[in-house]
Amino acid sequence: MKSAYITADKISMGTGGGAVTTNELEALKSVSDDVFVISRDDIDPALFKQPASPFLEDYFALQQILLQQEIQRKYFDLAQLYSGCFTETVRYLKDRRTKVSYTVAAHDRKLSMEEFQRLGLEYPYYHIADDRLWQIYTEGIRLADIVIAPSSKSAQILESMGCKNIKVIPHGITWPKKVKPIPENFDCAYVGATGPDKGLLYLIQAWGMLNYSDSRLILAGPGTESLEPFIRRITDKGNFVLVGRIPDVSEVYNACSVYIQPSVSESYGIEIPEALSYGRPIIASEGAGASEIIKDAGFVVPIKSPQAIAEKIDWLKNNRASMLFMGQRGRIIARKYQWSKIRRRYVAIFSSLQAD
Repeated sequence: MKSAYITADKISMGTGGGAVTTNELEALKSVSDDVFVISRDDIDPALFKQPASPFLEDYFALQQILLQQEIQRKYFDLAQLYSGCFTETVRYLKDRRTKVSYTVAAHDRKLSMEEFQRLGLEYPYYHIADDRLWQIYTEGIRLADIVIAPSSKSAQILESMGCKNIKVIPHGITWPKKVKPIPENFDCAYVGATGPDKGLLYLIQAWGMLNYSDSRLILAGPGTESLEPFIRRITDKGNFVLVGRIPDVSEVYNACSVYIQPSVSESYGIEIPEALSYGRPIIASEGAGASEIIKDAGFVVPIKSPQAIAEKIDWLKNNRASMLFMGQRGRIIARKYQWSKIRRRYVAIFSSLQAD
């Protein structure tokens, strides 16, 4: 079987989208004789001296397929796509009877835009905000034979967009090499981006309400090092540690007692299974797709509720035995999401398309 792998993200090890692409590609190679790869590094409009645009990424991906087929007379039995806008590319492949699977990390765009407005910020993604462009952007997803979503919440959004034959495959994790016991001192942590829809506003409000003198809230990830002015506009209470980008997230997971994911709208939230693998109980909002895996390893709270976040933080701080039990349960849950197991689910999807 000859296949194509097309991604709007980089193919890299580590965490996030890069790890997803790496493992999807490995799974695709295991069922294919030959795989033609197009990644973000091949279709970045800047490489062609063009302005940033997801629609140009689609155009450049299609041009590479046309060139490949002109040179080698190669047509594909199967194409797997990850993220991005590939509407014309999918249309071209489907016209040539290529089976198409498409991984989409869909989240609630209305909620996302509302959070930008709440903070007085302009929503930067014109192709999502404009209804007409959004229809063009997402048409390739609706044309796919199978759409892969990372969570049930994401799958529901895709269904509301008119997608058919949706399969849920959660993102995987790399099992940690070194896990430290939950420390005696009670600290909480968040790892990730600082976009308004990540819900940091509500976590910061919750931490300020608690105003612990003996505990810290660790905020790590790109942009967190610059959050001090934002935090102090919200509250003048609470101890915050602003880490910024970190090369090794294990340092944060091992340093905290509880991990918190306050997302308003997020397709998955890979930090949740990562933190579970370190034996840390979780407090996550319903907006995070991965909140569905927590079960008895933490708490799921309503979105945009600092009161609910604060209540669960305080309960865990004052119930150490239960916190330790939840951490142990988390390690058991997280084992189901190791990449070696998730890859087998991709293989099953690709094989089913091959059988068709």
